[in-house]
Amino acid sequence: MREINPFGRRDFLKKTILGTAGFVLSLVNPWRRAEAGFSFWTNSEFVGKTRDGEYETFYIQYYKSFRRIKADQWRLKIGGLCEAPQELTLSEVNALPGRAQVSRVKCVECWSAKAEWGGFHLSELEKRVRPKPEAVGILFRCGDTYVEYLSREELLHERSLLVHTMNGRPLSDEHGFPLRLIIPFKYGYKSAKAILEMEYVSTPQKGTWTQIGPYSADGTILPGYDHPLDRGKVKRKIFGGEVFD
Repeated sequence: MREINPFGRRDFLKKTILGTAGFVLSLVNPWRRAEAGFSFWTNSEFVGKTRDGEYETFYIQYYKSFRRIKADQWRLKIGGLCEAPQELTLSEVNALPGRAQVSRVKCVECWSAKAEWGGFHLSELEKRVRPKPEAVGILFRCGDTYVEYLSREELLHERSLLVHTMNGRPLSDEHGFPLRLIIPFKYGYKSAKAILEMEYVSTPQKGTWTQIGPYSADGTILPGYDHPLDRGKVKRKIFGGEVFD
């Protein structure tokens, strides 16, 4: 398992200076900013929240900035209430029987974005780890120190996936490399990114955003409105649950 290093004061000051300079230059030459696909984190060893450049049509949200995960060092640790705890390499994860689907990530901030996701259903992983009868859900721990909980019932839904590709390519660091959740009937904060560990637990628990913000532990998408980024943010009514086109 890779070690997560904190985003230190020196790194913060360096990024602040570079980011300020980039912002000033973008005001002077906005066309160059667009042409270059500007992002605050471009050419950085860190990943963080961004809505610039290519991410204007699919926003990136992380709890904290963190060092990019190295594929050869990453291991998916699965433990807790299961008969056969595992530590899987990226190659082993990618070799699990797969499936693909097109679905939207819908944010509580009222935007959404669509992609084709490729990965595997939790049932394929559970054939290997064999959860114990008392395991009712899974805690996910992520590269940005984010934690999220989902019940096994939600995770075994036919539209829930653990994914490692997006639009036919391996996930980018920004979109959750090397593994993320896609739970399209839940708000985006439930779809944990850059997953490091999965722990089977016997009681429901609160995830990070639920503990520190006004977000429900359930996270099911409610009736209301959506502004899809891939459709020019044109407002449309939604009726709750997964947002279909």
